[in-house]
Amino acid sequence: MAERIDIYDANLHHLGAMDRIEAHVQGKWHRTFHCWVVSAERSGQILLQKRSDTMKNFPGLLDVSAAGHLEAGEPVEAGLREVTEELGIEVDTSRLHYLGERVEVADQKNGQRNREYQSVYLYQCDIPLSEYKAESDEVSALVWLPIESGMRLLTGATHSLTLPGHTYEKSGGESWEEFEMEVTADSFLPRIQQYYLTALIMAERLLTNAGPLAIS
Repeated sequence: MAERIDIYDANLHHLGAMDRIEAHVQGKWHRTFHCWVVSAERSGQILLQKRSDTMKNFPGLLDVSAAGHLEAGEPVEAGLREVTEELGIEVDTSRLHYLGERVEVADQKNGQRNREYQSVYLYQCDIPLSEYKAESDEVSALVWLPIESGMRLLTGATHSLTLPGHTYEKSGGESWEEFEMEVTADSFLPRIQQYYLTALIMAERLLTNAGPLAIS
C-alpha cells in the first residue's frame, strides 16, 4: 500500500493528503522529522547514518542520524518512531531538544521536487554504538563525527577525516561490526544550505549550555 502524507501550501496550511511519491513528483509541501543524536564523548560528537546502497535516493551517503516523513494525520512527535525504527534505540524525551522548522527546497535529477518543512531535534544520548540496532535495509553504517574536526571538514580547513563507527556492510547485513570510514565533504547527502555545519554548532551549544538553540 502506498504511503500517504499530508500536503501543505508554502505557509504550512494543510491542504489534504497525497501519495508520498506523487507529492514529490508534483513538488508539494510536506513535513518530515529530523533527529540528530549528540554525545558528550570524545569532547562532543554527532551521529551520522550511512544510507544503504540499496536506497533509491542518495545511496551510500552520510546524512542525519534519523529522519523520515510524517504519515498522513500524524503529529510531529510521532516522528520519534523514526529514531527507534532506524537506530534501534528508545528515546528519553527529557533529553530531546526542539530546534525549530527548517525549510528545504531542491529538485533532483530523477524528477522528484522536494519541498519540505523539517522539524529538527537534538537528542543527547551517550550510549555506545554497540547498543544500537540499526535497520539494515536503510542504514548500512553509523559513524561519529567529532564536533571540532567536523567543523574543520565542512569549512574546508581539512580535506578528509577518518571516523569510527559500526557497519553492516562487511557482513552483508548479518552482524554489526566496528570499522573506520574515511570521509570528505562529498560523502554527505548534498544540501544547498550548510545544514551539517549548523547541526554541529547547535550540538556544541547544547553540550556547553551556551544558551538558546535554533535552526532555520
